Amino acid sequence: MNALAGYSLLFLLGAVIILFLIGRMVSNKIKGWLSFIAGLGSLGAILWLSPTVIGGETIEFNLFPWQAESPFALYFDGLSLVFSLMAAGIGSAILVYCIDYMQHEKGTTRFYMLMLTFIAGLIGLVSARSLIMVYLCWEIIGLCSYFLVGFWYNETAAVNGARKVLVMTHIPGYALLLAILLLYRDAGTFTWTDPAIAANFNTGIFLLILIAAMAKSVMFPVHTWIPEAMNAPTPVSALLHSACYVKAGVYLVARMYSIAPWQPSWNVILLVIGCITMIVGTLFALAQTDLKRLLAFSTISQLGYIMTAFGIGTPFGALAGVFYVFSHGLFKGTLFLCAGAIQHAAGTRDMRQLGGLAKTMPRTAVIWLIAAAAIIGVPLTNGFVAKWLLYDSALASGNWAVVIIAWLVSTFTAFYILKATVSVFYGEPSDFLTGKKVEEASSVMLTGMGILAALSLIIGIAPQLLVDWLAKPAMLAMKFDSTQTISFLGFHLDQSGVPVTAGAVLAISALLIVWIIYAIRKPSPHGVSSFTGGDPLPERNSLNTVDFSEFVEDIFSPALKVLDPDPVYTGIWRGVFTFSQWIKQVSEKIESSPIVLIVGAAVLLSVVIWLV
Repeated sequence: MNALAGYSLLFLLGAVIILFLIGRMVSNKIKGWLSFIAGLGSLGAILWLSPTVIGGETIEFNLFPWQAESPFALYFDGLSLVFSLMAAGIGSAILVYCIDYMQHEKGTTRFYMLMLTFIAGLIGLVSARSLIMVYLCWEIIGLCSYFLVGFWYNETAAVNGARKVLVMTHIPGYALLLAILLLYRDAGTFTWTDPAIAANFNTGIFLLILIAAMAKSVMFPVHTWIPEAMNAPTPVSALLHSACYVKAGVYLVARMYSIAPWQPSWNVILLVIGCITMIVGTLFALAQTDLKRLLAFSTISQLGYIMTAFGIGTPFGALAGVFYVFSHGLFKGTLFLCAGAIQHAAGTRDMRQLGGLAKTMPRTAVIWLIAAAAIIGVPLTNGFVAKWLLYDSALASGNWAVVIIAWLVSTFTAFYILKATVSVFYGEPSDFLTGKKVEEASSVMLTGMGILAALSLIIGIAPQLLVDWLAKPAMLAMKFDSTQTISFLGFHLDQSGVPVTAGAVLAISALLIVWIIYAIRKPSPHGVSSFTGGDPLPERNSLNTVDFSEFVEDIFSPALKVLDPDPVYTGIWRGVFTFSQWIKQVSEKIESSPIVLIVGAAVLLSVVIWLV
């Protein structure tokens, strides 16, 4: 049984070796199917372990059994299970989507090898017992993201995006390394399950790990790399945003509950960071006209929700965080895969050049609507349950500010998702699409999208499946009580959950009433006259993405400027570059003049002697 833990990695890394050996001899489709089968093998191994972990046991396995203190030892508990299933399960759905999406691309051997290594990296990270392996896997997924974002290395935008991803996530990663070394110095071990680690865990260590986690999980102000990562192939974006990369930092925060004697001040830090990130992400998403950039900023906002849930610090907050993590992986992966199908079919992801695609891509439109409803929080979807759990936990803990901010951000989320939905799928086709043959996504691509969308509905209707099988074991691993009960549609009938459940009933009732009214009184097919209050009608007498974006930019322009840290980073970068150029010029002058070199060396030596 324990050996299956190793098989979850063996399937993926074995496929990497096979692709390296036979990549030039087989077609792109065979490479895709091989990668997908490897992903399924890894998923199967993790599922086989699930009953043991769900039962409250932990699974340990040493990848190198001949070493008693091997850094490559695996440790599966409830928290590891959640993130491993996300990596292997959502990763497999993305890999089956890749089979047709990457069929005509060059460099697919490199692509699939990196994708499989990426998935294996997250599984290794969340199942590592040694902090050395944690850092190794942390850097592996960082390097994979760099190479995958820059996959189209002939495009300047892709190269610049890859460089930004590497710099902004790798440099804060040194904070994680420093925290690990400090813990080893004081505890004398790299094994995080050792009580000595907990005994030497302090606020300084927490802050160092949080810095690294913030960069990977796109927390403000180190979030600006993720929009630039949209120059990667869409499956890469989906893997970055839903399953692997951004969830690595979330895992570190959740895992600290397992390791450390938690301090109340840490909750305040997480709440502030999460709420600010929520606001920043949604404001910038409102202003976007590029579909993938809109979804990228949406990811920032949604990760703010998740970090806020973990920051509440109560058992119900932990439940909300775990539920939201998994749910976000499903609906955000679906949205990105839909965006890729749209770009693949229409040749653009600019919402100003799209429109009316529901007629030519009806199945993609339906799948998009399911995922869009989930991210907004419409009843019957997992996003609805995730948000109600967050509201419930915040109310129960007295964090009214969190409820107000989360509700406001949710309203803005509905606004920009509605903008994207109408601009892409409804109205008349744009001039760009006129005369262009747009076809529905292939059945294989639809399968990958459809599986994730279907799970979003299933978990939304019966959330107790996710709560009982995954969330509660993860809560136990995080040292929280797991007695909460959730019924169908996310109703929480315990005493503390009655107000929120009543609100959920009202929301569902309102939705049903609107649907009944619509069914009885459908809009006229001939249209009705428009009342504009004297304002000029928009182009083509309809609102489009430009109208939405220009309005947002006018209203929120001061906030967008203040909340964009990139000018500060650019100024620091230029300052470092200018200083290095000055050092270079000074060194060249010193080298050209022996007298100056001798005098300078004498002065430097005198200063050193004086200091000593």
